[in-house]
Amino acid sequence: MRGLRSSIHLRYIAAIVATAALMIWISINEEGSREAIPDQVAFWSVAITAGWLQMILIARGVRASFGTNRWPGWALLFATAVIGALPLTFEVRWLLETIVSPPHGLPPPWLTYLNVTVINLVFCLLQYVLIERWPLFPADDDGETGGALGPPKNDQPVTRPTVNHLSRPPEGLSGTIQYMRMEDHYLHVFTEEGDGMTLHRMSDATRELDETDGMQVHKSWWVSKAAVKEIRQEKRKHIILIHDGTDVPVGRSFEHGLKDAGWI
Repeated sequence: MRGLRSSIHLRYIAAIVATAALMIWISINEEGSREAIPDQVAFWSVAITAGWLQMILIARGVRASFGTNRWPGWALLFATAVIGALPLTFEVRWLLETIVSPPHGLPPPWLTYLNVTVINLVFCLLQYVLIERWPLFPADDDGETGGALGPPKNDQPVTRPTVNHLSRPPEGLSGTIQYMRMEDHYLHVFTEEGDGMTLHRMSDATRELDETDGMQVHKSWWVSKAAVKEIRQEKRKHIILIHDGTDVPVGRSFEHGLKDAGWI
């Protein structure tokens, strides 16, 4: 987990430096005046850094609010760009007045918003595809089932779930998957050999493991049947006890599928 986030942080730093340098270079070439260089460097350094940091938070807020399992990545990207352009429009106009002081004044607010939105779309595309590597398109055309996915078909052999089944496995992790848990926007994968984090949606991972012995038992949990020690009932809720001592809650909407599969 620490290694994954460190890698993403380094990619963000590289993106901030690269995009700030690009915008400074473009602006200086357009101005054609050496006197404007300090102002352009100050403006774009502050604007790009603040914009990137702000868009990181906005992107996470959009995913948490809209739901990463309900909306494809491209829709979340578009929403992030449009929503993020609102506060950035006011910030850009304030920075222009404070640092640059354009001789002809500022453009209308709506025009600033459109310009910021276009720039946001480009930056969000970089953020989703190159930095966080968030999938823009679902693995297939199937929607969410709203409940637990069923066990493997009777005419298909039951196989143990391994990290290699995942299209986006955690770096450096191998072995048989015991269970998986969503943490923020990351999928925490636990195997018999260790654990690791990957930026992956539970719905996609569940589909990729559809022909194995496991099932999704909660909107945030997936469990291999071989890893189950016992399933107990506490009041009206079922709890799965994993061999390593982990308690996994069973979601109400997933209980029917578990009963059909003979788990409970």
